[in-house]
Amino acid sequence: MKQEAKAETGGNKVKKLWRQVKSTWKEPPKERFLTSREVCDFGVFALGVSFMTSAVNSVATFTLIPMFFHISSLHAYIIVALSSVVNLCIIPYVANKIEKTRTKWGRYKPYILLALPLYVILTLLVTWLPQLESESSRVLYAYMTCIPLLITNTFFYNMYQTFPTIITPNAQERADIMTPIGMIVGFAPTILSLIMGPMRAYFSDTLHKEYLSIRILGIISVVLGTLCVINILRVKERVYSIESEENKEEKIKLKDSLKMLSQNKPLIILTIALILGSLTGFSASFRGLIVQIRYAEDVRTALNISGIPMNIIGLAYTVSMLLLPVVTRKMDKRNILILFHSIGVACNLILAIVGYERIPIGMPSAIIVTLLHFIMQINPAYLLIPIMLGEIADYQQYKTGKRLDGHIQNMLFNVPAVFSQIMMVGTFALQKRIGFEPRDYSLDLIPAGETFVYSQHLQDVANTWFNAISIISAISGILMIVVLIFYPLSRKKHQEVVDALKEKSTITNVDTEQLAEDGFVLAEEEMKTKA
Repeated sequence: MKQEAKAETGGNKVKKLWRQVKSTWKEPPKERFLTSREVCDFGVFALGVSFMTSAVNSVATFTLIPMFFHISSLHAYIIVALSSVVNLCIIPYVANKIEKTRTKWGRYKPYILLALPLYVILTLLVTWLPQLESESSRVLYAYMTCIPLLITNTFFYNMYQTFPTIITPNAQERADIMTPIGMIVGFAPTILSLIMGPMRAYFSDTLHKEYLSIRILGIISVVLGTLCVINILRVKERVYSIESEENKEEKIKLKDSLKMLSQNKPLIILTIALILGSLTGFSASFRGLIVQIRYAEDVRTALNISGIPMNIIGLAYTVSMLLLPVVTRKMDKRNILILFHSIGVACNLILAIVGYERIPIGMPSAIIVTLLHFIMQINPAYLLIPIMLGEIADYQQYKTGKRLDGHIQNMLFNVPAVFSQIMMVGTFALQKRIGFEPRDYSLDLIPAGETFVYSQHLQDVANTWFNAISIISAISGILMIVVLIFYPLSRKKHQEVVDALKEKSTITNVDTEQLAEDGFVLAEEEMKTKA
């Protein structure tokens, strides 16, 4: 009887959800702005960006560029570092141009659609992997294609993350749509990781042409990505400009902005913590090679099964997403970061102390290494930082009267990214001393149609490097935790800041008049609808 009652309850919930989606397909819920159709269209757009981004991450990373382009790891580190530096310089300029843009299609969509052909062409060029005989030619090709692709890739990923802020001025509505859309976004890497390993093994085994699998991956991602991305045309941009005091910060000189930011102690401490902790994921960056080298004696067998452990580890993101609403109700965000980074440090230390060489190749490695990487990947930090950014902006407004959101975003995301790439370049000296080069493990060096086991020397070198990156990640995590201890913006303190800001504000309800008071200017069509 209880099971029937539960089933009935579950069925009623599904029916209720379906009725809600159906009733809001063309008209948004009360005091909301997005229709169900627009949420779906934005989700499809996000899925398209995820397909393209996943293709980029399958080839153009500092761990994979050396293997697929057959060049030194030093070039890969420099390529990724240069991309981050260029992004740090041009993102504020691009953001300023977008802020000033006014078209009947909106502010963001014209830039997305104009950049899409470039994104497609660069993705195809990078994943094409032309088989150039000269190493200098391969190095030149990698620099000329990977750097602009990584810059464009960052632009599209930022568009996906930023778009909710301009399709609805309702903060809670933004949060509500991002959890299900985050799960949709995870669909692309799940599918690609399942087919990537077997495809590489097949083309290497039958034709001795692994690069063909990467070309096919690029074509699939580009076609599906493009078809999905253009769905953004069906989503309205409702917040065209902000004519409040926040918008006046465009006129503030950089020197004055930095002076105001220097008064924001939480921002400074969190930025330092993120810089020192930027290598906490260093060991995870080599996960694909760990699977390829450690999960089976025969390399192609390891690739054929690689999709399973990679997707198991990928489930950690879903766990993090589900944990976030729970832990944020129980703990301060600083303590959440400290807790989960401590768990990650412990997992890396276990791998470093035990040593990859002491975990037998095959099933033992597949179980133990996958489990530890799954646990260390359960970390809601990547979800928490955007939330903490909003709180820090509140604190900035409380201290100086200006939110300076753009400057804060640059400090919390772009500055740590640049430092992480610079520090990774620094690790090349250790990598060179150990003798680890990803290109030595390329499938193109394996005879076609044969069972292949890496030589003991290559295995020893890889194990030494995997132990070293576990130590580097653990040290980075420890340094981050030490700095986070001094982060002062607790939940109680932030509530005091919010209360102080409310006393100066007359805003009470979310409607068109309030939006005008708050500085939001809606699209003409939306204004008519609200009227």
